Amino acid sequence: MKSRSSRPLAVGGLALLLTGVPALGALTMTLTPADYYGGTQGGEFLLGYAGFDFVPVATPGTPDGHFETFCIERNEHIHFGVTFYAALNTAAVHGGVGGGDPDPLDPLTAYLYAQFASGVLTDYTYDVSDGGAARSACADALQHVIWFIEEEEEQTWTPGDGSLADRYYQDAVLHAGQTIGAVRVLNLYRDAESTQCAQDQIVLTPEPGGLLLLTVGPLVLSVLRRRN
Repeated sequence: MKSRSSRPLAVGGLALLLTGVPALGALTMTLTPADYYGGTQGGEFLLGYAGFDFVPVATPGTPDGHFETFCIERNEHIHFGVTFYAALNTAAVHGGVGGGDPDPLDPLTAYLYAQFASGVLTDYTYDVSDGGAARSACADALQHVIWFIEEEEEQTWTPGDGSLADRYYQDAVLHAGQTIGAVRVLNLYRDAESTQCAQDQIVLTPEPGGLLLLTVGPLVLSVLRRRN
């Protein structure tokens, strides 16, 4: 069950008006065949970017010009080798299994992603010396928790079972704030007219006011690897 009914969204103390219209211009995102951590068909995805007016916060060890992300819509997809268009927003739009349209990002999801992107998410294995098996298990657990919070799927773990998913969820319940902080949604589209929706992703900006300070203009993202 989502917590957003009791958790108003705000940025820098200013409430944001959410609509179905993508916020603050569009960016161009090119996806190419690549690899990823996890087996959910969701995150972690590695995105390469250019033309941003901010530098996304990236997990330790991520190559310059890249960041890792997770998806927040279970019933939409991204495909490799095609170009996508996107906009920065505080909500998913025109897709998703539950939550409305627009579907505001839940503070629990924002907390978990901010912790992940900053490299400090408790019990998340960032080390890949084992070939990435442990990190993939963490990525799967975190993606399922995000989808559960965002009402995209039923709970995949038993509350209190001590699993990775349970630990991530309880961490968010205990420590998430009332706002989404500096985390933003990337609304993805298959066309420049923003009529053909794709799977929305999330990004961590350097500071809570980052979205309000962006200059409208083209941005470029590319998925460089997709890891098993």
